[in-house]
Amino acid sequence: MKIIMINVSGRMSSDGSRLIAALLKRAGHQISTVFLARREPLDYAEKEFMELDPLLREVQLVLVAVYTSYAVRAEQVSNYVHATCPGVPVIWGGPHCISVPELGLAHADGVCFSEGDVAILDFIDRLESGGDYQATPNMAFNVDGDHVVNEALGPFHDLDSLPFYDYDLDGQYLLDQHLLPMTRELLRSGLAGYPFDRPILYTVTSRGCPHKCSYCNNSRYIAMFKSNAIRTYSVPRIIGELKYILNTLDIFDLVAIGDDDFFVRPTAEIEEFAVRYKKEVGLPFGIAVSANTFRKNKMEPLLDAGLKLVQMGVQTGSQRVLDEVFNRKISVDSTRKAIADMGPYIEERGLLLLLDFIIDNPYETGDDIVQTFDFILRLPPDIRINVFFLTFFPGTPLFDRALADGIVDDMEKLSFRFYASSGLALRYQKNYETLLIMLLKRLRTRHKKRIGALIPAMRLLRSGPMRAAGSLLPTSLCSRLGKMLQ
Repeated sequence: MKIIMINVSGRMSSDGSRLIAALLKRAGHQISTVFLARREPLDYAEKEFMELDPLLREVQLVLVAVYTSYAVRAEQVSNYVHATCPGVPVIWGGPHCISVPELGLAHADGVCFSEGDVAILDFIDRLESGGDYQATPNMAFNVDGDHVVNEALGPFHDLDSLPFYDYDLDGQYLLDQHLLPMTRELLRSGLAGYPFDRPILYTVTSRGCPHKCSYCNNSRYIAMFKSNAIRTYSVPRIIGELKYILNTLDIFDLVAIGDDDFFVRPTAEIEEFAVRYKKEVGLPFGIAVSANTFRKNKMEPLLDAGLKLVQMGVQTGSQRVLDEVFNRKISVDSTRKAIADMGPYIEERGLLLLLDFIIDNPYETGDDIVQTFDFILRLPPDIRINVFFLTFFPGTPLFDRALADGIVDDMEKLSFRFYASSGLALRYQKNYETLLIMLLKRLRTRHKKRIGALIPAMRLLRSGPMRAAGSLLPTSLCSRLGKMLQ
């Protein structure tokens, strides 16, 4: 079958679509992949979509990989395909579709709402043979305006059986004003990103997360699977894929392992990975960990193997918010201890420690926000922080709560915002305390060497009298100041 995969994410890493493309190629299908990989502007003009016409002329199936922040873009390209290629099925998959198929079925003929590793091939086999493709498990379909939602299969466990991500540039394209055949230079530029602004090879070596945070996509899988199914690739499989991609494309400067928590693995497995990675791969790499799983005896072998970046979610300095809002079973004290334990590695081993925080949360009080401010204020200047804006992802418990409380609109009208974007406006917490966090983030980023001298002034700004005065600021002014502080 001749298939086109359209990935609407603003990033070109797009591991999910690369995996599906590899599965389809292994099964003998012809597939072209188009990346709509630009951050802004979000909208594409019709004349840009017209560039797809040569690829669409003989296509029999269109797959769209959808991320929530780019759902509007997925709607646009789906409408164009329906208008220009009547009768060609448009199927959505990806994070936006997990467990909430109704989101995509307003615009697509079908949606893969769970893991697509087995569903996509089953669906295509049924479609080609004239079988009942609308009964494919893990998928839902729009049948004359009615939604047919099929059973969700259990978690896929045999990860080692999956093919390597598809980095074959033949048949891959970038759509930005014009349809450009993918080149090494385009890919290298598209994969150069934060925090080093160098081309990064993103990979995922596990599925699942030990946590059940109410704001996260993983909570959707937990609800579907009735358990927190954590599955991992074997070390030989991980190393084999990295070597294959790096030998195919020598454009990468770093490897980023995108697992939710790399330290869910046992110590012996991490030690095996460290030995083989250092010997057979050798590039600097980064991982994500949590305070609950952090152990020095897991960290140190990885440092010897080239670990240069550790990302850890703090989210908030308020234990109340962690417990009652985020359902994140990690104590603030354990997070502080993990940060302190990693501190010596920053200077001694050149480690970059990157901490994540979430702001603009309507369920936080001013006192909650100040606790986050105090947490950040006490951090050593060499630690880098990310400040993200809370995004309500449909299907998550926090979205359902916000919907019930009237904080967000219904799914049909919701405008999905980016959780990290330059110039993003405050939406829920246009207040003085949130501005303090944004100011502190800006000072730590731009005046790292002077931040120690600025701490007394920051403590004054968070004092009771200053907060009382700050509460008089109009929300419109807070919103404008928030944009300026990004």
